[in-house]
Amino acid sequence: MSGTDRRGFLKAVGAGVGGLIVGGLAGYFGAPPKEVVKTETVTTTVGGAAQTVTKTVTVGQTARPTPSGPIKLGSQNFFTGPGALLGLPSAYGTRMAVKEINDAGGILGRKIELLERDEGPSDATLREFRKLVLEDKIDYYMGLISSGNTPTVGPEAEENKVLTLFVDGCTDILFERAVPNPFYIFRITNIQSSDAITAAVGTMKLLVDRGLIPENPKITGIHPDYAYGRLIHDFYNTAMQKMLPDAEILDQQFPGLFKVTDFSAQITSMIQQQPDLAVVSLWGGDYVNWYKQAIGFGLFDKMKVVTTLTFGGSPQAVGKDHPTGHVGGVHANYWFTNPDWTLWPLNGEFVKKFKDMWDEYPSFEAEGAYVGGYMLKDAIEIAAQEVGGYPDDEEVIPVLETYSTYGPAGYIQVRKKNHQCYKNAVIGMTGTSPEYDFAVMSEVLVLPIEKVSAPAEYNTSKQWLESWPVGFRP
Repeated sequence: MSGTDRRGFLKAVGAGVGGLIVGGLAGYFGAPPKEVVKTETVTTTVGGAAQTVTKTVTVGQTARPTPSGPIKLGSQNFFTGPGALLGLPSAYGTRMAVKEINDAGGILGRKIELLERDEGPSDATLREFRKLVLEDKIDYYMGLISSGNTPTVGPEAEENKVLTLFVDGCTDILFERAVPNPFYIFRITNIQSSDAITAAVGTMKLLVDRGLIPENPKITGIHPDYAYGRLIHDFYNTAMQKMLPDAEILDQQFPGLFKVTDFSAQITSMIQQQPDLAVVSLWGGDYVNWYKQAIGFGLFDKMKVVTTLTFGGSPQAVGKDHPTGHVGGVHANYWFTNPDWTLWPLNGEFVKKFKDMWDEYPSFEAEGAYVGGYMLKDAIEIAAQEVGGYPDDEEVIPVLETYSTYGPAGYIQVRKKNHQCYKNAVIGMTGTSPEYDFAVMSEVLVLPIEKVSAPAEYNTSKQWLESWPVGFRP
């Protein structure tokens, strides 16, 4: 991956991308660490009088030796249950990056030891995180899927000074309330408000502008009853009523996350309202159960459906029985056929390597975790060049804060203010393809991330949304 020099980064992209090296610093890491000039102030006695003398010392790599043991990388994901449709791909992406890095010699000669623990409800997730920190003595941490867990683990990571890359857990609450001034924690996938606004803009471009739903739509919805579902409901409907002030928001359904297997009551209520549009932010096993049951009720024939996470899990988890002609989301992050493999070979190579290793196609969680592994490697090695030896976390963090790179999904950049990563947002139409035995995103809509994300000068994403004038279209 490339570092903080954007001109050099763009020049590397223009020169072409060969092989599955996520970035363009070949040769840079092979250079010897630069010498660091350190000044020390000492007091000496000369002729009976105390004098202050400044002494200049040149420090080479020997002053910052590389630790002898492996790097302990802690990781948590859903490995079982309905959440595993997102958690396992994330784990696979992490493992794939770790294997590639270790096969290439590790990070500054240190191999990575991956220590995995399960993700679950917030209290259980926090207990496992504490074990990784206090018992396993991890050096760094990656992972988490649920928006209910990052606001719980984030403050703990800050308190324990654990350099952390959250793969997901995208809620705005993390950096707006739980950890408003992050130092040790970062997040890789797009923020949740961008997810909701991408779904709203996708609704406009793919449904309203094509006359598939009216400009005064009646909108129902179903969302998991926790941070993610509640905020999608809030952000999406706020955006829609700014763009379409005559839109009518009907009753919404809020089943507990992974607590409902029979959605017949919720589906019946949605149909009885006779809406034009249903917005769905169920994910993992909940979404699969819901869409299969909704087919039996004819819901997809009675209204258009917009989702944030139809294709959020392993792509093959959504069968060809999924109705076509609706709007399906990928958390506004990544769909494995985009960018086009011919135009962006890095993506095609990543998909092939992932498919060869895991016998499935990568999801946005897999891509995010994979890129996150290389982000960590790059930041440590860049910091090592700067300090002339193995860096402390406090020396790695400034590198991450101004970090930009490119990966299978395209360009990615960290915002220093909130330690959030940003890449162009993706959503599209549900469809089928003779190439795949599962539902696909048949038409991909890519939105510039700056169009669907709050600018840095706003304290909250909701504040930015509320500043939109009526009729505004990003």
